[in-house]
Amino acid sequence: MLIEKTYSVSGIVQGVGFRPLCVRIARRTGIRGSVANTSDGVLLRLQGTEDAIARYVAELKRDCPDVALIVDIKLLERKDVEQADDDFTILKSVRSLRQRVLLPPDMATCRNCLADIRDPADRRYRYAFTNCTNCGPRFSIVRELPYDRPKTTMSAFPMCPACRQEYADETNRRFHAQPNACPVCGPRLTYCDARGEEIARDEKAFGLAVAALANGRIIAVKGLGGFHLACDATREEPVSLLRRRKRRPRRPFAVMVKNVAVAEKIVKLSAADAKLLTGARAPIILLERNDSNFLAPSVAPGLNRLGVMLPYTPLHHMIMEGFDALVMTSANLSGEPLVSENEEAYRRLAGICDGFLVHNRPIHMKIDDSVLLHHDDGPVLIRRARGYVPNPIIAARELAPVLAAGAEMKATFSFSQDAMIFPSQYLGDMKDMGTAQFYEKALRHFLGLYNFAPERLVTDLHPLYLSTAAAKRAFPQLPALAVQHHYAHMMACLAENRVDSPALGIIMDGTGYGSDGSIWGGEILCGDAKSFERCGHLKEFRLPGGDRAVMEPWRCGLSLLVESCGVSQALELCRTLWPGRTAAARQLLNAWEAFPLTSSCGRLFDGLAAIVLGKESVSYDGEAAMELQALAETHPLPASGSPFDVENGVIDWRPFVAALARTPHDVLFAAGAFHSRLAQALAQCAANVAGQTGIRLVALSGGCWQNGLLLKETLPLLRARGLTPLTHKLLSPNDECLSVGQAYIGGLRRNGS
Repeated sequence: MLIEKTYSVSGIVQGVGFRPLCVRIARRTGIRGSVANTSDGVLLRLQGTEDAIARYVAELKRDCPDVALIVDIKLLERKDVEQADDDFTILKSVRSLRQRVLLPPDMATCRNCLADIRDPADRRYRYAFTNCTNCGPRFSIVRELPYDRPKTTMSAFPMCPACRQEYADETNRRFHAQPNACPVCGPRLTYCDARGEEIARDEKAFGLAVAALANGRIIAVKGLGGFHLACDATREEPVSLLRRRKRRPRRPFAVMVKNVAVAEKIVKLSAADAKLLTGARAPIILLERNDSNFLAPSVAPGLNRLGVMLPYTPLHHMIMEGFDALVMTSANLSGEPLVSENEEAYRRLAGICDGFLVHNRPIHMKIDDSVLLHHDDGPVLIRRARGYVPNPIIAARELAPVLAAGAEMKATFSFSQDAMIFPSQYLGDMKDMGTAQFYEKALRHFLGLYNFAPERLVTDLHPLYLSTAAAKRAFPQLPALAVQHHYAHMMACLAENRVDSPALGIIMDGTGYGSDGSIWGGEILCGDAKSFERCGHLKEFRLPGGDRAVMEPWRCGLSLLVESCGVSQALELCRTLWPGRTAAARQLLNAWEAFPLTSSCGRLFDGLAAIVLGKESVSYDGEAAMELQALAETHPLPASGSPFDVENGVIDWRPFVAALARTPHDVLFAAGAFHSRLAQALAQCAANVAGQTGIRLVALSGGCWQNGLLLKETLPLLRARGLTPLTHKLLSPNDECLSVGQAYIGGLRRNGS
């Protein structure tokens, strides 16, 4: 008896070779019918016996490509048929009003394509845009769904007969590979001088760029999601020059290395790290340095970790044939969006680079490199972008459709649909006009891709966030729910861990607008999607100068000393620690009561770094704390040092600071002891709240949990007290995750606020 079953397959099933896989399995199992991309994912019509169709579905699940994700296989219809179709075919894509299909992220070059560009006999030998169904651009080139070539930026490149034949051959790995191209019909390289004037094309252009890098020049290279600024990472002169031109005195540069063997020369590389580096996502990983002088000292000054990545496009692989390590840093000034288009690069990067290696494949949606830290409990994302976006977060249950506006400094937005939350890529600092404009462009793109119609907005509680204003401009008629900053952090962690029950939250970050109007940042919370309660926090201190304290950590150091030792001793210590700041300190103290109070963990780290390291000013947010962490990580943590007090939900750091002030301190001892004592106090406070509430789940979120040492110290202490910690593995714990928490709260609150 022949039957026909029609299935809807949802998930990441477009742009990953899924339809060609369906055809190959049909050939093996003798199934007839069809497959088509739809707005829901893939529509499968299978004709055969009951057993044959069951084998087909089992093989589909088993052989699903690594880059694909089957969320659901839903049977839509079953009927008897007298005669099967003649064949199994791929039908034309169908788009409906509502989009449920999941678009895949951009993927690193696969081994087969790498072999093609290295084979002199292959027609794609040294072709910089080689790809197949298993690798290459996806998210960055798509204009709309379903995912078909006419709806991508590759529509400008009609396939030649040879590429067309591959595209139509179900046995070829380029079968229905939408970005498929070759030197005859595809994108081309161009090399331009520092003014953006064209000098050469194709192989000659490539040769000029490589020669310039070898001669110590700085070159802008157009890649998958935008431009990199590249120079030789083993030579101090070009790296220092890049720092001066980019106005980036100390923020670390990422390094692209030729292969895993070179990576092992400069960093400590575990098997798990190597697997991540060589995987389809190919992120930058922050890895502990080896004792090696292989790289220029100014690549990552003052830090014990390096951001390392491998080549992830054919162009990168070809460039790295001539180098062991190149700086590959995002082509933008701090806080600005990534440069992605040629004319934009000639204009914005003028005066920074000595030449441009560009191509003519448009980047529709710019996206930066993802950055992560790997530790014993798994990866911690620092920046969620290429390779991870636009993958959704699968929630615990169905959510109402909302648009979440996110944060301001590390902006993202998210929207909820069905049981999924779709976060955007990292967008940047909304106070930069270019970032604000890109936020609105990316928002329009996401909304258009998925035909998304939100029922309401969810925003931060802060009344002046620019992300809130942008979302309200997009949907001025919608009601808006304002959500407290750290509450959203906690709920973001619960969302990605698929928890919808009450939990505790240890939320350690920079600053956020508190429910009481003060500046929060070191919080112990308890709650769920309905509501939350502030159950504990770090001891508050003054924030002299407001935002200026972020770039001048001595101000936070002074505040900690005033709270711990009194005004007179704080001034004496100021003369010793920051001799040029004594007069300024006196002026601040005269207006002391006018400065806001904060419980910020990030500013606590800054203040400790100012005291321990004598750090007066920094060139980027987090610099002082990262250097404090680097010192602590390179030496065993001490078991001694004055503990913090924990009483009535207040975590009091003053005994620790007072002890530092009383006697001369060893810098290494103090750096390690601070991490150790903070971890102990956080675990103790959480355990106290758990004892009062009976809740054992604890969500850890906020930018301070990017500190791998603090995380490593805290997790076993929580577990030893019978608590179950939940950490971020799919999202960054910093403010990038805020929009996901907002969407989860708004999506679960179906009725009213």
